[in-house]
Amino acid sequence: MFQQRLLILLLSLGLFVGCSALVSKKQLELSSTKKYAIASFWNYTETPMAGLRASTIMESVLAGKNIMVHSFIEGSEEMNMDKKTFLKEKIQEAKKLEQDYLIIGNVQEWRYKTGIDGEPVVSYSIKVLDLKNDTQLFSAVGAKSGWGHKSIGMVAQEIAEELLPQFVQ
Repeated sequence: MFQQRLLILLLSLGLFVGCSALVSKKQLELSSTKKYAIASFWNYTETPMAGLRASTIMESVLAGKNIMVHSFIEGSEEMNMDKKTFLKEKIQEAKKLEQDYLIIGNVQEWRYKTGIDGEPVVSYSIKVLDLKNDTQLFSAVGAKSGWGHKSIGMVAQEIAEELLPQFVQ
């Protein structure tokens, strides 16, 4: 009986070790009726356009939650400026369009692990900036690896869903 329980426990642990996630965020509820904008996420990886991919996935997840989002995701040429100038420009554009909040982010990891399984690994963070008060209202960071049969996009979408704050009416 003990050996059966031990075997079941070991098999269960084996299942959970293959796909791990870590998300750190403070709890916050934001109004779903406010005006949101999203900018391209900054890419700190060696994978070209990972920031653009992560930000468009986040934009889609927000749309799936019926959150209206004005997109400032433009393309890879905007990433040629320094980050401070980029953020300043996006904040000014969002304020000009009278948006309440701007969602920004950073991608720290976006790759497939080397080895036989080639597991996807994604790590990124988001911030919600309150444009009326010029403050950071919310931040969250998440990292996740998936099974070999999952794509990076699927893992990134799972993280996006976990990173977002709660939206209420």
